[in-house]
Amino acid sequence: MSRRTKISGLLLRELRKEAELTQADLATRIGISRETVSAIENDKRETIEAIGAEVISKWHMICAQRASAATRHKFFEHVMKYFGFSDQHVINMAKDINKSDDEG
Repeated sequence: MSRRTKISGLLLRELRKEAELTQADLATRIGISRETVSAIENDKRETIEAIGAEVISKWHMICAQRASAATRHKFFEHVMKYFGFSDQHVINMAKDINKSDDEG
């Protein structure tokens, strides 16, 4: 496997459940099968490795509005780690965004 950690199916399940969506509901909204949602949530390595960032992004966008702040934060930290961003990298990104907002 690459240097990245794997996406956590358990965390994605938590997001879905907090959004009060069934696997079938979420699958329809994302455009994948219910079986794929199940495989992801059960950490099936080959399925997780095959899905793209678009699926994870849609999953998050659909579920995040109804998920708790703590779960959204955990998901954000997990995705940052997945893409190899350190805490310092995220702090620097936030500073750059704030700086450009102040200048704009």
